[in-house]
Amino acid sequence: MKLLTLFTSVALASWGAQAWSCLSDADAQGIADASVIFLSHQDIDLANRTAQALFADNIVEFGDSINSLRGDPLGTQVEDNKATYIEDTLSTPPIQQVNTLGIVHSCNQMVWFFEFIGIGPLRIRGFNLITVDSSNKIIEQRVEFNSLAWAINIGFNVTPPATGPFSQ
Repeated sequence: MKLLTLFTSVALASWGAQAWSCLSDADAQGIADASVIFLSHQDIDLANRTAQALFADNIVEFGDSINSLRGDPLGTQVEDNKATYIEDTLSTPPIQQVNTLGIVHSCNQMVWFFEFIGIGPLRIRGFNLITVDSSNKIIEQRVEFNSLAWAINIGFNVTPPATGPFSQ
């Protein structure tokens, strides 16, 4: 009986410790809200302060949508530290409107479904799989979005093929 009590106590303690470190709905919403401030960066100082609090120093980002626009091999890491990521993002034109369309989360990951408006005539929708550490700082992002619409919005020339199912 004492052995059962010991196992039960260890199991409950382990579950309790894990539960306290999990993202709450409010935590996930806060991460999405902070991401909006950072990506829209209407106020650069506020965006920088927000990003400093939001991201872990060792954040990494992956995203084949970004790689395809850059001409980098798919699967290549996009960013590998907080300072560079913040500098790169804040040096680009702000995204006029960032909408949160949905959020789902587990204990240390969340999916943020977003929409960007104001980059050009086409809306951009995408998903960001975010992983956080025990302090709820973002340590990894896997971002995918409609890169073809983004490309058109920023001036790429996109020509459909002359034949096949995608021809006009």
